[in-house]
Amino acid sequence: MNKSRNHMFTQQESATAYAVAAQHMLGDDTSFLENNAAVIPIFVSMLFQSLEISIKSAGVESGLFSMKEARSPQDTRSGHGIKELASLAEEKLGGDNFNAIILALSFSNGQDRVAEFLHEMICGSALEKTRDSYASRRLGYGEVHKGDFALIYPVSEWVSAVKQTAMNLPTTIHILSQWRVSES
Repeated sequence: MNKSRNHMFTQQESATAYAVAAQHMLGDDTSFLENNAAVIPIFVSMLFQSLEISIKSAGVESGLFSMKEARSPQDTRSGHGIKELASLAEEKLGGDNFNAIILALSFSNGQDRVAEFLHEMICGSALEKTRDSYASRRLGYGEVHKGDFALIYPVSEWVSAVKQTAMNLPTTIHILSQWRVSES
């Protein structure tokens, strides 16, 4: 994806960087976010940005969908709708419940709960308002309200799951490429 446009960083590097930044923000102090509520929307947005890049990159680089499809204002909220991007991938894979894209994204991760964290980010009810707030880009306009950005606990495991997902993009791309060309 980045190779033809000569971007400074690959999609994998960009997705990983967002997760690493969130990890650095959290540090070793798990109470940091509760003690600094104004940071929560920024922290959560970094994790969602990482996942957004991961899903787009995996879909486009595997040939599952085009960047034009990924950035559709109607279908993917201009590429910022995490659930909509996952739904696009799932549709192209012939599924309808997000299991295939979550499996591909979490396949080679060493952490047990990666799929659970990704499921919550993509389609879980606890983060429904968060997905909407993230996709609408309200944070960039300073239009954040109480409850717009929720956390998943344990937060450090959540960060690790998103980071591992980004770091394992080559495997995800390979899996999706294989599924795309298979007849089953």
